[in-house]
Amino acid sequence: LEVGNLTDAGALYHLILEETLTRFESWWLEWDEDGDVLGVLSGCAEGLDACLEQIDDPETRLPWLEVLLQAELQDTRLGGTDFAWPAGDLVRRQATDEEWTWIEARVRQEMQRASSTWAREILVRFLTARLDATGQEAEANAFILENGTPRQRAFLLLDLGRVEEAVEVARQHFASLPGLVIDFANALVDAGQGAAAAAYMVEQARHGRYNVHYHPWLARRFEEDGDQAAALELWHRRFEASPGFETYQELRRLGGELGSWESLRPTLLEALDPVRQASLLLRIALDEGDVVWALEIASHPEALLTPEALIRVAQAAETDYPRAALEIYRSRAERAIAARGRSNYQVATEDLLRVRVLYSRLGEEAAWNTYVAHLREDHRRLRALREELDIAGL
Repeated sequence: LEVGNLTDAGALYHLILEETLTRFESWWLEWDEDGDVLGVLSGCAEGLDACLEQIDDPETRLPWLEVLLQAELQDTRLGGTDFAWPAGDLVRRQATDEEWTWIEARVRQEMQRASSTWAREILVRFLTARLDATGQEAEANAFILENGTPRQRAFLLLDLGRVEEAVEVARQHFASLPGLVIDFANALVDAGQGAAAAAYMVEQARHGRYNVHYHPWLARRFEEDGDQAAALELWHRRFEASPGFETYQELRRLGGELGSWESLRPTLLEALDPVRQASLLLRIALDEGDVVWALEIASHPEALLTPEALIRVAQAAETDYPRAALEIYRSRAERAIAARGRSNYQVATEDLLRVRVLYSRLGEEAAWNTYVAHLREDHRRLRALREELDIAGL
């Protein structure tokens, strides 16, 4: 290529791509985690682009375009891995009208056996991108409406102002895809069709199996329309179906504005299991500054709490309840030591440093000295632990 021998350069680029496609196996993608092989293939695609720019002979160009197309189709089958990127863009740009005729026919065949909706959408987009690039927007739209996926057709109909048709496509095809339902509702709002969006979402929430996913969207919409009571009801239903901290915050905000929070709060909390949902209860307690309640939650022997959650409780308790914080840190340290391993010993020493500070704040240095001496004696055979304690000055 550098010396201008485009025919031979193109033949070599073609050879590398063709042999790679012939011998490709899916494990390559995991093996080539740094992208070295894919980078070479991309270089071959770009090399063919340079050759196609200056070679007009149809017999020479045909196999080059064919291998680039095969690379693009392989990438689609793989789910989008940038296999020989930007092969697809090069085919669309370099093909003459005559060459595009057989390319389109080949892609249409691939569409018929596409293994997923995503793959079909990519192939439709591949063909319509050529139409758009050549100023055939009306033809591109017609092609999507005839061959596109439900998602492509619904969003295009919306762009074309055919709102009722778009909603009908969404109603028929999106019900099992909650993320797409919400995306479509947002697109309706962006198109100035807020009322249609709300009606569509109410319908989905009433009949869909994923209705709990739609409550936040509807609640925010109702609140924007000034119906705070309806928004509060939806957040409440969301909390009953799937309790969460963010939902609790929304209920607290709206309940406060409507003057119903004092009566609503106990109902919400009583519905939470103190064992399975201890983490949520603890987060609420700390957010509301109720350290005593947080300590009570953390003291439940079966409460499902992460070590990080217990640390947050201890940190919140240090000022007003130093002894309780001390006990949490000490218990964590002892569990870490029992787990063995230097990394666990390092965690234990960090907690023990906090224990020492709290003993000092309580004026109980002697109790600390006795505790750490017993700790060292009980674990005198753990050399790595002794080293970590020495490093920390404990």
